[in-house]
Amino acid sequence: MNKTIKKLFAFFTIALITFNVIFAQNTNSNATGKGKIVIVVLDVSGSIKKQFPDITKIIDRAINKNRLNVGDYFVLIPFGDSALPMYSGQLMREEDKTSISNTLKAMKADNDFTDIGTAIKTALNYIVDLKSDDYNLYEPLVLFITDGDITTPTTSKFHGQNVDQIFNDPLIGNKYLYDGWYYVGIGKNLHDLPLIAEKSGREDYLLRIEDLDQLEFMLDDWISKIPESQPIEQGEVLFTNYKLKSYKLKQGKNVKVVSSADEITFDILNTYKRTPVNLEFKAAKATFQTEDKSTTVPIKISPETGVIQVPAMQTKPTSCGFAPNSELKGKGILKIHFLVNINGLDKQYDEAFDINGKTASELSFEKIFWPLMILLIIIVLIVAFTIIKKFMPVKIVMEVIGNRTEKQCSVSMKMKKRVDFGSKPGCPFKLDQELFSPVVGQIQRLNANKWQIIPRDANAFDDGNSKFDYTLGSILKLKTKDESSVSIKFKKAKK
Repeated sequence: MNKTIKKLFAFFTIALITFNVIFAQNTNSNATGKGKIVIVVLDVSGSIKKQFPDITKIIDRAINKNRLNVGDYFVLIPFGDSALPMYSGQLMREEDKTSISNTLKAMKADNDFTDIGTAIKTALNYIVDLKSDDYNLYEPLVLFITDGDITTPTTSKFHGQNVDQIFNDPLIGNKYLYDGWYYVGIGKNLHDLPLIAEKSGREDYLLRIEDLDQLEFMLDDWISKIPESQPIEQGEVLFTNYKLKSYKLKQGKNVKVVSSADEITFDILNTYKRTPVNLEFKAAKATFQTEDKSTTVPIKISPETGVIQVPAMQTKPTSCGFAPNSELKGKGILKIHFLVNINGLDKQYDEAFDINGKTASELSFEKIFWPLMILLIIIVLIVAFTIIKKFMPVKIVMEVIGNRTEKQCSVSMKMKKRVDFGSKPGCPFKLDQELFSPVVGQIQRLNANKWQIIPRDANAFDDGNSKFDYTLGSILKLKTKDESSVSIKFKKAKK
């Protein structure tokens, strides 16, 4: 019994250890999952010193303890004389919140300046970098708190600049990077912050606290009502329908293009269902390498300048200047490279097309060559058919005028062939045996359109034995044995 108990105890011990290892692995795996971006940008100029302990206490409780989760990336950016992050990293475990609390408690508000431009740009750089590093599932939450207008040291990039000038910076001026930004202005004499909120498209997300006695309550209440970060809509921007001049480029297919092309066009497709796209070309280049790799031609690409706006689920055509160092002659590979900023994030587009460069005259000739050849073949076939048809056998019948009851027999007449008409048994063209001799005559086809009557019973014809030309469909009068007359005609049989 003791041995059995020991075995069971050992089994459960091993199972428990295994479970703990698996659980630890899963916990660690979940901890490294990439969550939200949460950024606090906090004024540390001396003018905010009195309210500073209350502000950091509220941030610790309302943001750190109540809003952050394992997997989120937290950035704390104090700004004044400069804007250098005091905390930056992903929360790998709940205990990391203690480190954030300690950092907040250690902060001091003792700077001389309020360099708002550098603070905004620092926060935006983090957003761009983190989104590029796959923190792109949720809109970032940015809490920006200040009690003053812009004042900058001489060392600042934004020294002497007002709000309008600061927003001339391409990164700061990109409105699509401010989703999830919330501004807090403390004090009565704030002029710059409302304008900043307006220029970033977040004027409805600005809290002004003029009554400093109410600061703690108002700030805590306002932060608690900020909604959770919303999932970012997933989509992409595609470049489609490439054309070199008017010649469409297709991947995996050798396409003939004009060797002296000076323009390339394509469509910008926005697949997002709700999100508009703000797109700007940062760099562009292309090369053409011949099939035998003996020659590489550099190509200067000049894309559309400025911001290109593409509404959700829409396509916008664009064109680029296309200036190769020399003509693109013969077969080879055209490689195109674009570096594009899309809603604040840089993305590369690389395309490769098999092309066959030809001169405009060569392409024009090739365009009309095959249609002309097809047309010529059709004409030849029509003429040939018309000619051949004339020499093909023709089915004819003999009709006795006035006798509608007599059955007509069609005979296929080849060239140079003769066919009897008369009253003998088996005669293809049969006449009344009481009125006519066995063989009255013959009809002969001489060529395509020429026919002849050859008399065999001289008494039946006015001209006796003389051969004479005959036209199909014309009436031929014959004399009968009783000296009466009967009219007949030969004509083409109905199909």
